[in-house]
Amino acid sequence: MRYENPNIESSYRANNLGETLYEVVLDFKPKKIIEFGTLNGYSAVAMAMALDKLGRGKIKCYDLWTTYPHKHTSMQDCESNIRAYGLENYIELHYGNFWDWEVEEADLIHIDLSNDGDIIERVVEKLKGFKGRIIFEGGTKERDEVEWMKKYNKKPILQADITYEVLNPDFPSISII
Repeated sequence: MRYENPNIESSYRANNLGETLYEVVLDFKPKKIIEFGTLNGYSAVAMAMALDKLGRGKIKCYDLWTTYPHKHTSMQDCESNIRAYGLENYIELHYGNFWDWEVEEADLIHIDLSNDGDIIERVVEKLKGFKGRIIFEGGTKERDEVEWMKKYNKKPILQADITYEVLNPDFPSISII
């Protein structure tokens, strides 16, 4: 499947960050991807397009769905978005909280948990020993200055005690550990 910017509501859509996710999957050729913070399915669909092009792989997506107190959607609405692209064979949706999750083997993990510096440090600590790649939303000054980060006095990701590389600096940015 050729890449197209998924027509799915997401902060990633305006700057076509799906293309970065698609390219990461093509570059690393993961057999198993785990995603936390799926919301409407934009990033899962972008990565599944690459899996389809590779002809293999699965994405296991976890979200709190309607129980998340901030911006959320239902699992059923996300499923509809995935079906619209014909990618349901590549994506499994699950209810789950990263902090309660038992780390499992995967080649790539995508983290979008209302990321801030403290969260990313805790993610890295939990995934210590993980052999795959970790990509996450954020990692730039512009992303660290979003309204909710300032309102709730969240630690900027730039101040986190981790080493990462920004893959795409366009808002809200994609980074890799």
